[in-house]
Amino acid sequence: MNCIHVHVLLFSYAIVVALIAIYVYENERRKEEITAKHDRTADNCTSPYQRIGDGCYLIINDKVSGDAAFALCTKRGAYLANFETLEEAMTMKLELQQKNTGFHYYVGGRNINRFIPDGDWRWIKNGEMTKFTYYAFDDGQPNGNNKINEDCMFFYAPTRYKFHDVPCDDGNYLGGYICEI
Repeated sequence: MNCIHVHVLLFSYAIVVALIAIYVYENERRKEEITAKHDRTADNCTSPYQRIGDGCYLIINDKVSGDAAFALCTKRGAYLANFETLEEAMTMKLELQQKNTGFHYYVGGRNINRFIPDGDWRWIKNGEMTKFTYYAFDDGQPNGNNKINEDCMFFYAPTRYKFHDVPCDDGNYLGGYICEI
């Protein structure tokens, strides 16, 4: 073999070794992030909160408005539950179906712009907003607009806990609420 072939082989080998090292490093980093998130959440999930899936929640069956639910969670040092993935939402939906309370529950979804069709829905968590990454509203929902101020989000019991948009401060839409820490 000539010198050029040896150098090409050594260079190719070095690239493969570097790619393997990067792959191993990234996998270890991801494992550490997942473990840290789990440990952080597990440490804080004490009574009256309960572990449901990967989250730590408090399900309250008092009937209040959406604005009151937001304030009551904040007063507890929590926030209305955010379900940033469809998996999180489905896990909670199954939990609520098993409890079979018949209650609707306010969660942390808010419409921040009722002037565009179907609104601009965000998860609100400690003053931060996160855009929805999936769509789990019931058929015909959301149906609020700039004349019908339905800017809060319910897990709606009659539709097996699909999302509905409802007014935040209307005494006709009272429900339980779910806090998350």
